[in-house]
Amino acid sequence: MAKYKQTEASNGQGMFLSVNLKEQLMPGTLEYMLDMLIGSKIDVGVFDKNYKNDKTGAKAIPPRVLVKIIIYGYSKGVKSSRALDEMCRNNIVAKALAEDMQPHWTTIAEFISGNEECFKEIFIKALTYCNELGLVGGSTFAVDGCRLPSNASIELTGTSEDLEKRLKMYRRMAEKHIAKHKRKDERGEVDEKTEKNYKKQQKKLNRRIEKISAFLENMEVRTSTRKKEMKSNVTDNESAMIHSSSGYIQGYIGMAVTDEENQIIIDANAVGTANECEHLPETLDRTLENMKKASIKKPKGKKLTLLADANYFSEGNLKACKEREVEAIIPDGQYKKRLGDNKDKKYGPDDFSYNKRGDYYKCPNGKKLIYRRAFSLHDTDMKEYRASVKDCRGCPLIKKCINTKKEPSKMEHGRRLSVSPNSLCNLLRKKLNTLEYQDRYACRIQIIEPVFANIKTGKGLDRFMLRGRAKVNSQWQLYCITHNLGKCLNGYNKREKIA
Repeated sequence: MAKYKQTEASNGQGMFLSVNLKEQLMPGTLEYMLDMLIGSKIDVGVFDKNYKNDKTGAKAIPPRVLVKIIIYGYSKGVKSSRALDEMCRNNIVAKALAEDMQPHWTTIAEFISGNEECFKEIFIKALTYCNELGLVGGSTFAVDGCRLPSNASIELTGTSEDLEKRLKMYRRMAEKHIAKHKRKDERGEVDEKTEKNYKKQQKKLNRRIEKISAFLENMEVRTSTRKKEMKSNVTDNESAMIHSSSGYIQGYIGMAVTDEENQIIIDANAVGTANECEHLPETLDRTLENMKKASIKKPKGKKLTLLADANYFSEGNLKACKEREVEAIIPDGQYKKRLGDNKDKKYGPDDFSYNKRGDYYKCPNGKKLIYRRAFSLHDTDMKEYRASVKDCRGCPLIKKCINTKKEPSKMEHGRRLSVSPNSLCNLLRKKLNTLEYQDRYACRIQIIEPVFANIKTGKGLDRFMLRGRAKVNSQWQLYCITHNLGKCLNGYNKREKIA
């Protein structure tokens, strides 16, 4: 019979090995760059104000350690504090970044949720380093929002009236549940398992009843710009019900302004509103301020340009861009239809000729559209012109002019044309009819969409883990910092001459 050497491992014996943690961070990798940058090039001294243990109290985990392991974890798709805790114990690379410290998951969670302002400063410092490496162009930007659910229940969303109805429903359910259990108990059908399930279900119902009751007692009704009551959420009232590609979600919109050159994020902010377009003016202010802080200068002879989708198209947003000397290229809702095949195109305002002396428009068929009224739409002064219903009923071009399923003979009114000749919206529509502006706008997708793809798919951010806008904003800032530092890796390796 063959003889083999006996190994200690087969007997369950361990081995003591000397491990140099620095050697676990291989040059050329993200973790090596993080270890070199965080705490030196990217100073984290801003966190020192949070600690009051200079004379009494236990020693704290250094902020540089927490920042390094959070960014490393996020880059690998590890987003929960418990998973980051476990990673510091079992992953040798994370252990090296943590400098052989083992921060508890509560320490990590409190650090992420309680340092919104500090992360804003770290974001600027990371952006400054991106600019030092020459990764920021500084002339053309794209803005958009990433819609993600948060740690909030969509079932507990509604107006005060909706929540009152839901509270009554849960109370009825609790009463029926108790009555059903009593009937089973009288028949002797209650065993240990049934009793356990009953208590569990009743506890769940009581918890919801208490939560909704407490919320309604202190509820402050929020109203929209149209003075209608907005829906509130019991678990996180700073979040909003948002329409996304997968339906309605209860969460936040992570806004980002991205530079054209290398998709570096210039500004990041999470908002708890159903639509992010109303936040464009303040986003522009922060973007310009961040560029100044990070020493980002626009190239000589070029104008700052902002690209955004049709969601941001409004007179107010265009005015905000003009006041800040930013050229906005934002299409209107009918932009794609105007650029479609000639067969599918509908006649728009540009297809109607205006007669200034008579104050009327003439349609492509030569019929008049007479002035009817003036009105205001989204802070924009508008004029309405209308054609005679008789002219429209017998018009051979009606299918290209009016989008209706009714028979022409049953039409109740003629073509309506709402115009605002001196508005910025109208001027931008004319610009977007030219090939130059169409080509410039076509760059929007390749500037902003890969950023969201990287954060959501590459780094696994499918939902925000926290509650409250400030805490969610901290997490969004950290993910954007992770994205920007990932873009720095090649430039860092070239500068440090790492093959």
